[in-house]
Amino acid sequence: MKSKILSLTTLTLLIFTAGITSDSAFDMSTQSDRKSVSVTIYNGGIGLVRETRQLNLSKGIRTLRFEDVPSQIIPQTVRVKGEDPKKLTVFEQNYEYDLISPERLMDKYIGKEVTLYNETKEKTTSVKATLISNNGNPVYKIGDEISLGYNGRVTVPTIPENLFAKPTLVWKLKNDLEKEQTLEVSYQTNGLGWSADYILVLDKEENLCGLNSWVTLNNNSGAEFKNATLQLVAGKVNLISNQTNTYAMQPRSVKKTMMKEYDESVAAPEFNQENLSEYYLYTLDQPTNIGYNQTKQVQLFQSEGIEIKKYFVFENLPMYEGNEKNFNNATIKYIFKNAKKNNLGRPLPQGTIRVFKADSKGRQQLLGEDTIDHTPENEEVKIRTGQAFDVVANGKRLSSEVFKLSRGDKSTYSAEIRNRKKEEIEVRFYASLWGDWTITKSSHKFTKESSTRAYTDVPLKPNETVNVEYTVETKYH
Repeated sequence: MKSKILSLTTLTLLIFTAGITSDSAFDMSTQSDRKSVSVTIYNGGIGLVRETRQLNLSKGIRTLRFEDVPSQIIPQTVRVKGEDPKKLTVFEQNYEYDLISPERLMDKYIGKEVTLYNETKEKTTSVKATLISNNGNPVYKIGDEISLGYNGRVTVPTIPENLFAKPTLVWKLKNDLEKEQTLEVSYQTNGLGWSADYILVLDKEENLCGLNSWVTLNNNSGAEFKNATLQLVAGKVNLISNQTNTYAMQPRSVKKTMMKEYDESVAAPEFNQENLSEYYLYTLDQPTNIGYNQTKQVQLFQSEGIEIKKYFVFENLPMYEGNEKNFNNATIKYIFKNAKKNNLGRPLPQGTIRVFKADSKGRQQLLGEDTIDHTPENEEVKIRTGQAFDVVANGKRLSSEVFKLSRGDKSTYSAEIRNRKKEEIEVRFYASLWGDWTITKSSHKFTKESSTRAYTDVPLKPNETVNVEYTVETKYH
């Protein structure tokens, strides 16, 4: 057999696959045999792949090499099924990820004979050598001498059978059908993930907004899926990432596909939603290509006319003497109800939400971003976008008294809230509390939110300053 050339300075060894000696006991299947494929992606970074391939297997006990599977496949989850389970029996399964590379090919030839070439402008000479070691730099035995490395090129006679050009499932099976048949294969793989991204656009008065949701897919599984049925599961599914496979494809530059071009006569793709036990399942209504090392975005939904409320919030305001000079900025929060009567009312998957508002020239500007959890219908969505520039406050303790006959104390606090804006606003001020507390006296009415929190909503006119004073009696047990 003609020698195959191994260059230590190139990584183009995939061309060797054309020279691998074929064995009549082997059958091969690639993605060209694929009839259909569906991919279900979970929030936890795992995907479930189901595919069918049309094969013409030879009868008898065979070895089937099933190629074009992800390099991050979880082998323990593979399930294979023939058209007639009684006619196709799988005896053994192996996941082969010992891939061809200069280093691995040299490792396979340790203790074996290779050919070394020395090429100059005048002539090319060759010599037979035994590869002794390949630990960092190769060591050869040439005749009775040991050579520490070699500047020329190295050739090997052939590629060992246990090296593969790509990750491959290898099945030893018994086939009793003498016709072309469809094979169903399913498996889980790491490296597939999705997330929801939301764009919230406020109107001028910040009382209404529009919400646009995009699904962002990431495929780093080591395989591509063409014309795939895409499904997404929203919810916190308990997943055990069993990564016993130690091989992973080397990362390449990520291809970002933010928008796919479609024929104008074809409707834009959209997701159909349904319940799946305690989760939600979204199915894209037309096939799509999921490329390897690709980030793809597909629109999930778009809604307009959503009522939203803006709050300026002070939480955990320092309330101690000497704090008068250190003012604190209010936190900006937006809250809207995920309800049908609010032009929404659908399960909102966990994701990142970004808030925009147009400037005086109509250009949308980013006001801030936050994350939301999986939010069911009729629940509130609360977004924190940043800190207000013109809404500030100072807090201090006015007095403190320790009870003599019981374990406890009484303290009076004052928070000076200042609105430096040119429009009227509403501020939500929280009093930080502990123990068995009671607000016995206050300038504003407080609402108890929890065992350690109570708040009051304070309206402020433009450039107005309001003092919120309250007295708290606390008992300790």
